[in-house]
Order: sequence, then structure tokens, then C-alpha cells
Amino acid sequence: MLMLRFVTRGSFEMKSDTKPKKSFDCVEWTRQVRNQIYEETKNMSEEERIRWREKRIAGDPFLAKLAARAVTPKDPRPKAHPPAED
Repeated sequence: MLMLRFVTRGSFEMKSDTKPKKSFDCVEWTRQVRNQIYEETKNMSEEERIRWREKRIAGDPFLAKLAARAVTPKDPRPKAHPPAED
């Protein structure tokens, strides 16, 4: 369906309300990768999954770069504020 939109005095712009066909669907790709990882690791113990993840990171330059930049907090719990001094 085509729609006309007023742009300036005496000028109109035609606009289609149909979306162009995507060449890449990020959501579908993410679901496929997630399902593939699940199928590969569903019967592994926690130790096996850790080794699998480390092997995968070591074999992929992009993942290795991300892992090197990752910061792991020493204590994930929030720290309590020290009591106020009077």
C-alpha cells in the first residue's frame, strides 16, 4: 500500500508501508546458534562444558579477543556502605 505524506507546502512524498525483505535475520540466526550449542553440550557435565568452552574460545580469534577483554568481578555481591562516622 502506498501512502502520500506531506513534506513541504505543495510537496508530497510517496511511502510504502511494506518492509523490504531482510537479507539476514539476526533473531533467527541467534536462535539457530543457541540451539546448536545446546545440542552439542546438553549431555556434558559442568567440567566438560568448561573445557568445551575453553577449547572453542582458543580456536576462534574473535572469541579469544572478547575473552581477553572480559573482566570478571572478584565478588559479584554488592558491597555494603561503611557506617557513617559522627
